[in-house]
Amino acid sequence: MKVRTICALAALGAVFAAGGRAEDVVAPKIAAIHAQLYHEATGKLSDDILVPDAPGMWNTIIGENASNFTFVTVEVQGRHVPQGKVRVEIVARNEQRAVRGKSVSEVSIYDQKTTFFAPLLLRDTGCEELEISARLIGKGVKASVMKKTIPFKCGE
Repeated sequence: MKVRTICALAALGAVFAAGGRAEDVVAPKIAAIHAQLYHEATGKLSDDILVPDAPGMWNTIIGENASNFTFVTVEVQGRHVPQGKVRVEIVARNEQRAVRGKSVSEVSIYDQKTTFFAPLLLRDTGCEELEISARLIGKGVKASVMKKTIPFKCGE
């Protein structure tokens, strides 16, 4: 028997022993990436700038709603995720592929919770396009990767 099969059967056995059912086991996956501008003059966050009808990202560093920070959250969904076994890695890269920010968070989904939000705060944003990538990592974790682009631009 392969190691993955043995691990999966062991996880199912633990769920059954705790009174759960096989349909209660849901492998974690990246469900969404969200990004919001943090307005340092007011301390407020914008609406999600990664939704399809989001306003343009031109010159966000100036004006009455200026922002030099971007708050990224990665939404992970699942059920009965073993504590300490799954992490989500978030990496922000500019157009030259240089890393602008990175975080790794332990996914915490247990009891009745089915969603976890991992954060990443990016500084000095607003003039260069950023690619945000998120992936689940951990031994025996099913691959789950998502990428989004924040189309920041500046000019006259």
